[in-house]
Amino acid sequence: MKIENIELYYLSMPEILDEANGSQDALIVKVEGGGLIGWGECEASPLTSIANFVCPKSHSAANPVRDSIINQELNNLEDVKKISRKVKLRSLMIAQTPHTFSGIEVAILDLLAKKEQCPIYELLGYKKSIPKLAYASVLFGKTPEETLDIAKKMRQKNFKAVKFGWQNFGLNLDSDKEHLIAAREGLDSDLMLMVDVGAIWGNNINEALKRNNMLTEAKVTWLEEPFYSDAFYEYSELAKQSSLSLAGGESCHSVESAKNLIRYGNVKYIQIDAGIAGGIIAGKEICEFAESMNVQYVNHTFTSHLQLSASLQAYAGSVKSTLSEYPMQLKSLAWDITKNHILKDDSGCITSPLEVGHGMIINEKALDQYKMDVEILINSKKLF
Repeated sequence: MKIENIELYYLSMPEILDEANGSQDALIVKVEGGGLIGWGECEASPLTSIANFVCPKSHSAANPVRDSIINQELNNLEDVKKISRKVKLRSLMIAQTPHTFSGIEVAILDLLAKKEQCPIYELLGYKKSIPKLAYASVLFGKTPEETLDIAKKMRQKNFKAVKFGWQNFGLNLDSDKEHLIAAREGLDSDLMLMVDVGAIWGNNINEALKRNNMLTEAKVTWLEEPFYSDAFYEYSELAKQSSLSLAGGESCHSVESAKNLIRYGNVKYIQIDAGIAGGIIAGKEICEFAESMNVQYVNHTFTSHLQLSASLQAYAGSVKSTLSEYPMQLKSLAWDITKNHILKDDSGCITSPLEVGHGMIINEKALDQYKMDVEILINSKKLF
């Protein structure tokens, strides 16, 4: 079959708040071919990716993403890889390209899996989907008291692991310590605690080292994103100078950038988003490399369950990578995108859906409810 049509849906909450919550808007992708439909989601600034999809050619390495995909053959996994290579070469000099294509690749794989009547992970060579221990992914409270309350609630919901992140953590030593004490108290001593600081220290190793003892005392499983994702030297130095296991990679936009964070950053956990790194196939390649280096692969997801399923596919059958990010503070938009959801079992685990494709059913009423009307015109010619 051929890829016959691609549609992009820019969705948004009525108000976008200045908070580290990526579920406030979304860019949903619909790909059609052979009488079938595939769905995906970009982890992206929606309008930026729409422009990336339709923009006029600037030169041979700055083409609209759309032109490398429409009418391409889609009959097997190698066809998807060919499309991926073509997009990268033809839109290489547009920085947004990985964000845009990643969600499209998810939709293409969903379409192909529907043609083959199998889950996406089977296309990748996995025989079965293995449960992953879900860690509740939440923001720190605005106060230590709020953090304590959130931790208690996550424990009551039977999570065995919880990750706190962002807000203002990392700016004040005393406040940071209070939040860590509160998080650990709320979880008690037996639950895993992870901390995500959202690259707040940039490339400042000393700021991270100042918090080594308090993070160690809180028994954190990992410290996530202490620096920018390409600050390989800083990651490696912190790994050498501290007792902390480091995690990172959510902003890696290619297989190569993720591999380099593993090679030179000495992270113990590599966190990959199917909507950023190039798609699901890219995630599978990163997973295989990570595990060969004794690094655990973990999905990054703080948006819809469409994106959660997509990010799980890359390591669905892995026995070495055992953890999964599970977003617990989604806006209604992200929850409403799908009619079905991935729920954890009594042991605190989730499993990549066993159904055909990525297994998620799109709620098209939600697409209408949250849709933003967008038109892009150049010299009165409508591009979108």
